[in-house]
Amino acid sequence: MSLPKPWVRGMEREIAHTDAVCSQIFQLLEAFPRFKDQVLDKIVADSNEQRGAATSPSRGIFILQGPAKMIQTVAMVTMKGTASSTAARLKPVSSRCKWVPADEFLEATKNIRHGIEGLKERMDSYEVHREYVAVVIIELPTGELTCQHTTGRGVPNVEDRGPWEFVLDHGKERASARPSFNYNGSITPQRVSPDRPVPDHIPKPDYYASGIPTAEREADARSTPPVLNEKQIKKMRKACRLGREIVDEVHRMIKPGITTDEIDRVVHDFTIENGAYPAPLHYFNFPKSVCTSVNEVVCHGIPDLYELQDGDIVNIDVSPILDGWHADLNETLLVGNNVSQEKKNLVKAAHDALMKAMGVCKPGVFYRDLGAVITKHVNGCGFSVDKTYCGHGVGEYFHCAPNIPHYAGNKAKFTMKVGHCFTIEPMINMGTWKDTHWPDCWTAVTKDGLPSAQFEHTMVVTEGGVENLTQRLSTSPPLWWEVEERADMPIGPGLASDDERLPKANMG
Repeated sequence: MSLPKPWVRGMEREIAHTDAVCSQIFQLLEAFPRFKDQVLDKIVADSNEQRGAATSPSRGIFILQGPAKMIQTVAMVTMKGTASSTAARLKPVSSRCKWVPADEFLEATKNIRHGIEGLKERMDSYEVHREYVAVVIIELPTGELTCQHTTGRGVPNVEDRGPWEFVLDHGKERASARPSFNYNGSITPQRVSPDRPVPDHIPKPDYYASGIPTAEREADARSTPPVLNEKQIKKMRKACRLGREIVDEVHRMIKPGITTDEIDRVVHDFTIENGAYPAPLHYFNFPKSVCTSVNEVVCHGIPDLYELQDGDIVNIDVSPILDGWHADLNETLLVGNNVSQEKKNLVKAAHDALMKAMGVCKPGVFYRDLGAVITKHVNGCGFSVDKTYCGHGVGEYFHCAPNIPHYAGNKAKFTMKVGHCFTIEPMINMGTWKDTHWPDCWTAVTKDGLPSAQFEHTMVVTEGGVENLTQRLSTSPPLWWEVEERADMPIGPGLASDDERLPKANMG
């Protein structure tokens, strides 16, 4: 018997909607990294209690079942919600979820005709403590059931305050799905949390609301390097000391499993607690308070859900604004105990190139000559200097004259004068010097996917050279070679005590 044509067309439309509907639900679950511990784990516990089973994590699947139109409505209502907490925002979804333990799997899925392939294997292999399996079952007009399934991952150590999405267009837009790109390195962009608030009592730059640093763009300092007086330098010292303390605070927390978003939280809170504003936040719409550049990321990495892995390197770039003056510094740190020797050499080469460039700075030196010093050292180590980004003047403005390229043969203007304040920040790549950008338009990555490392200091020109305003302190955590040097120092009668073996303050 043939079915009426309108009915057939309606069924075809229903089937055509299935992929889109399931994708909407899965993207919603992914957008809330606290979904597992705030919602699903409680559903499991309640189910186990009702069944008289153990309350510890158990294996099974979560099912959301219904007609496509109903599930689509649930997704739309949830997306338009305004609650920030996961439990409140996803109540339309969770109220219709059903937990099916592994021993009831066959009975619960026996009537599904399409899409069930691989579900049993997925349920048997996911990591119970960190992951979950979600299944969307669509009831077709024929009475048949079709499904799609996915493995989700919970991240319990991040803040529960709204949906996390992917960044687009320099931070002006967000997307629910990862944008397509030839990600040829070790990492891919992860979801980014909502912007962190800045209290009313913290002075904010003009770009906080607009995203455009109008005052900086219109300042004479954009074309002529400012000369700071002693009062202004004193304010720069305070801002730079705070910047150093922020980097050191992050250094102490670096370990495998920490998300780069957690680094952003620490930087943001530490900056605010000290009465300062984190300059990267909303600067040309950058969405976070610090740049976290992992492995092949050259610079401007956006903190997200990525969890640092043993063997990674990560650059931390901070810029607090204190009493109207900007600090700017960064360091590349090792994650865990299994960083390759080649990566460690890369980090050391970036640091030493900066130190050598600082060593030639003094009144009368051409800014263009720093690139040759850096390039000679870096090439001698077997690495290359990124040519896209440069050091810059800093002080009353985040970026101003002079521009300071890090490669040989550049045509930078100006010579150093007492009172000039600027950064040197060479980005050193393991392979090619060429870079490209992710679709967020901020994250610069090496063209060949090989690692990159960077160090940066803010300095002011003095009569005899430069004063390193962001220098490391006696309390600063040691860098990797300082750790090894300390381990090699002997201890015994008449030899260095443990306290004396701690790294001292230095230009690095």
